[in-house]
Amino acid sequence: MSGTMRDKTNDVQGFRFAWPFPKKPSLLYRIKSYMTMSLVTSVSKLMFLGGSNKLICHNKETFVKILENPNQPLITVSNHRSNIDDPLMWCILKFREFWRYKDRNRYTLAAHNICFTKQFHTTMFSLGRCVPCVRGEGVYQKGMDFCVDMLNDNKWVHIFPEGKVCTLESEPLRFKWGIGRLVMDAKTDPVILPVWCKEMEKVWPTQPPYYPKFGNTVTVHIGEPFFLSDLKKTVLSKSLTTEQMRKIITDEVQTRMYQLGEKVGDLPKGSSLEILRKNPPIEY
Repeated sequence: MSGTMRDKTNDVQGFRFAWPFPKKPSLLYRIKSYMTMSLVTSVSKLMFLGGSNKLICHNKETFVKILENPNQPLITVSNHRSNIDDPLMWCILKFREFWRYKDRNRYTLAAHNICFTKQFHTTMFSLGRCVPCVRGEGVYQKGMDFCVDMLNDNKWVHIFPEGKVCTLESEPLRFKWGIGRLVMDAKTDPVILPVWCKEMEKVWPTQPPYYPKFGNTVTVHIGEPFFLSDLKKTVLSKSLTTEQMRKIITDEVQTRMYQLGEKVGDLPKGSSLEILRKNPPIEY
């Protein structure tokens, strides 16, 4: 593992089970993981079966083109509208695309106190490539280390940088600095792809009772991919702390993400600048 000074042989503090990801996955493990992801994808697609709900994706070809390159690490970032944005948002991929890119399927950080409360849940979520993330443990925890390692192996990592479900009525949140660490610590500069989901909360409510709703349209907007190679070189050349560098990177991703939200009409114009005014950027 990479990036932390603490003893990585220990379990993550707050995470009660043995680390669920083997260092060298066996063929049997990979088969079980493929089957789990296939099952989750199949169940998720039931939400849109027969027009029960409608799923529209804009700019999907950009996303697929990136998946076609197995030598390019990928970070997708998206807004968080419901507890099951992931996996519903990835229903934009057809089954044949899912199987074609099965080895490129995402790893995503998931709250340990929601998805990893029992051994069975831990096994199933990890087979589905959900990675435990302990709230309050900061950017140097085992789940983050693991995601850095996946990027260094040219894998795809998805992250909800707001850190929690945010309704359309709530103000945009400052992004958590984990995204900054992923970008800074990846050995090969990852391509970053913003994704904006609209109306996801209409098919799965944010308040109990939690049950699927039908007759709604979910729209997934794929933004334009970008690299932060130049910005990374610039901050590394300055007399900045690690924390300051992470914030600068995070602010840039945040700005581009919220600009996409403005473009698709979900956020008022100027939201991306307003949140920077409330959380002043680092001068460098």
